[in-house]
Amino acid sequence: MIMNPDIFKHIELLLGSIGFIIALFFGIFLMITKEKRVGANIFLAIYLLAFSLRIGKSLFYNYFPIDPIIRNVFLGMLLAIGPSLWFYVRGLWLSRNSVNRTIMLIQYIPLLLFVVSCWIIPNNASTASRIIFIGLLVHILLYGMFTLLWLFKHKSQSNNKSHIVYRWLLFFTLLTIALSLVQIGVFMNIVPYLSTAFLFSVVILVLSIWGLRHSFLFTIGNEKYANSSLSNENAISYLDKLTYLMEKEKLFLDPEITLTKLSKQLGITSKQLSQVINQNRNINYSQYISEYRIAEAQRLLGLPEYRNFKISAIAYESGFNSISSFNTAFKKLTNTTAVQYRQSLLKSI
Repeated sequence: MIMNPDIFKHIELLLGSIGFIIALFFGIFLMITKEKRVGANIFLAIYLLAFSLRIGKSLFYNYFPIDPIIRNVFLGMLLAIGPSLWFYVRGLWLSRNSVNRTIMLIQYIPLLLFVVSCWIIPNNASTASRIIFIGLLVHILLYGMFTLLWLFKHKSQSNNKSHIVYRWLLFFTLLTIALSLVQIGVFMNIVPYLSTAFLFSVVILVLSIWGLRHSFLFTIGNEKYANSSLSNENAISYLDKLTYLMEKEKLFLDPEITLTKLSKQLGITSKQLSQVINQNRNINYSQYISEYRIAEAQRLLGLPEYRNFKISAIAYESGFNSISSFNTAFKKLTNTTAVQYRQSLLKSI
C-alpha cells in the first residue's frame, strides 16, 4: 500500500516540528541565559539554531514556495554546524570560556561567503546544485571526523564528572556524523529515503533526554575561581606548557615534585596552577600527577625488560615514593591491581 503524499507530508511536518521547536527553543535559551553557564554553550546554541533554521525551511517549503535565494540562505546554515560542533566539543572538554576570535572567524568564513553569494548559487535539480549540496554535507562530516579524532586523542582517565562529559561529547559527535552520513547516503540513493526533519527530531530528542539527565553539562560547575586574576585563555596556555613538561620532560617521574615546585617552573602561583588543573581537567593536582605515573607504570609493565621487576620497583620507577599510594592510585584509575594487570598482559602474549 502506497501512502498518500499529502498524508506523508503531514506526518513529516508533525515529527519534524518536534525537533525544530525543541532545538529552536533550547538554542535561544542558551543564547539569552549566559550568566552561570558554560561559555562553550554559545557554540551549542549556534549548532542548534543553524540546524533548526535549516529544518524549519524544509518543513515550510513542503507547503509554500520559497525563492531560491532565500532557500540558499537557509541552506548555508549547514556551514555553521561543523565549526560549532568543533568549538563546542573543544570548549566544553577544556572548560574554555573563550576562543581566539581570528581562528573562530576563519572557521565561519565559508558560511559568510555562501550567504553573500546566495543569489548566484544554483538551487535546482542541476548537477552544480547537487554538487554544492553534497559539499555542504561533506563539510559537516569532515568536521565531525576531525572532532572525533581530537576526542580520541584527548581521552583521559579522570573522575566521574569528566568521564560523563567525555561520553556526552563523544555521543554528540557520533550522532552528528551519523546524521550527515545518512543524508549523504539518501542523497546518493545508497540508503532508503529518510526525512531529514524526522532524523533531526530523533537526534534532538535523544540529546535532550541525555542533557536533562546531566544538566550540569550546561552550567558552570566550578565557581570558586570566579574572582581569579587568571583568565581562561591564560589558563589554557599554562595547561599546554604543563602538558609539555609532563609528556616531554616527564617531571612526574620526580617523586619530590610538588604543586609549589611545579608552579615555579611555570612562573605562576601554586593556587593558579591548582586552578589550571582543576578548571580544565576537573581533577586536583594529586590526581593529575597520578594519572601520568600510572600510565607510565602500565607502559613499564608491558615492556619485556621489566617483566621480572617487582611491582614495588615499577612503582618507584614511575615516580611514586610509596607502594601503598601506588596501589591505591592504580586500583582507582584502572579498576584492577598492578599484579592482575601484569598477569593479563602475560596471558595475551
